[in-house]
Amino acid sequence: MGRPTHELLVERGVVCAEAVMRAEAVAERSGTRLCSELLAAAEATEGALVAILAERHGWPGVDLSRSEILADALRLVPPRVALADNILPLSTEGGRLHLAVADPDSANRVLSEVRFVTGMEISPYLAVAGALRKAIVDAYGGMERGAPAWRGAQAAPGCGIAFSTPVELSLPDGDEVLVVVDEPAPAHELPAPPEPSDLSHEARRLLVVDDEPEIRTLLDRALSARGFQVETAPDGEEALARIAAHRPALVLLDAMLPRIHGFEVARRLRADVRTRGVPVVMMTAVYRGWRFAQDARDAYGAEDYIEKPFRLDDVVQRIESVLEATANRGPAKPSGGEVMLRRGKELLLAGRLEAAASALHEAIAADPFSAEAHHQLAKTLRAQGEHFRAMTSFERAVELRSDFFPALRSLAALYAEKGFRRKAVETLERALAAAPDPVAREAVRSDLIDLLEA
Repeated sequence: MGRPTHELLVERGVVCAEAVMRAEAVAERSGTRLCSELLAAAEATEGALVAILAERHGWPGVDLSRSEILADALRLVPPRVALADNILPLSTEGGRLHLAVADPDSANRVLSEVRFVTGMEISPYLAVAGALRKAIVDAYGGMERGAPAWRGAQAAPGCGIAFSTPVELSLPDGDEVLVVVDEPAPAHELPAPPEPSDLSHEARRLLVVDDEPEIRTLLDRALSARGFQVETAPDGEEALARIAAHRPALVLLDAMLPRIHGFEVARRLRADVRTRGVPVVMMTAVYRGWRFAQDARDAYGAEDYIEKPFRLDDVVQRIESVLEATANRGPAKPSGGEVMLRRGKELLLAGRLEAAASALHEAIAADPFSAEAHHQLAKTLRAQGEHFRAMTSFERAVELRSDFFPALRSLAALYAEKGFRRKAVETLERALAAAPDPVAREAVRSDLIDLLEA
């Protein structure tokens, strides 16, 4: 938890100490909240109060007075639920339900329930409690009267949602500074980045991957102010392209991503010898609990696992810890797994199937993310007549490398041989897209036509 709200209000110059004392007295008598009373007394604007709340709790905020909410978004949450839980659907931009909440302490329960009922991923935003309550009543009242949208007192038609994303930063003397995304501070107002410790310029280059622009901006500003060189990507496909073009020192990776899922991105990084040394810190608002965290480490090679909503200072600290722990990792070097992989391939070529299988099992035990080791084991098992075990190993190989053409071709043939015609067609279609040249593409097309005409 951040510093007390009343301290931040006075320190940031939002209101004077006397106004805070008056509002606190009223809030205590009436059972309301400090920021709600300050807003009701016109002591501060809603935007300024939201920025303070967001700084304190480390969440993005929303200024409802400058927002427009379409009726289509409101219909996703029944009025009685919105009133009971003090929540307000804001928009469905990006395929997510953006939701205003007033109480971070009970938000996880509410978010889980709304996620279950709507079937949508939820992005929460803090709002001033009093303003939120009034907006719920007014917005749903307007919807019942047939209004296509609700607008706050200072909102213009078509303005959308007035999100603000504050970033809590530490200055060398222990003071703090507030940066609001939709009201960027001049460069001279930001703290000078601290001198990097023993990490080089390249060793402080991060890639932040998240499909929410507010979260990307929040993390970009927080990490840049700490001396990191930050790049961002909005989806898994662009993330992999950026990593291939310029390997970062660390990837801060959201789990729920469009185009390519975050866990799939992590899996591909670990499957490629060129990128398996890049540390990955995963973020999630969905896969919660220690079991998911342990699976992310064991199955996907994540160094750390952060649940949303998060504290920015915690994120920065954990990134620093991971970078320090992996600073001497360097490029991947030939491992025992690679040695056993070469040995297994040699034994397979020599027809010594039992010894080849043993060596390849050792290779996979040493490096479970090696698509080639799973591929060679599949070939060995197929040669031994272990067709269904071979099928499983081929499937694991193409799971690790979705464009692994030889494995796709072999898997399709095995599916067809065992009577899984639809799976064979599906796999050949994937192989067609992954074919490395026109000759290979034509061979796959011929196999596909033969299978469809059979």
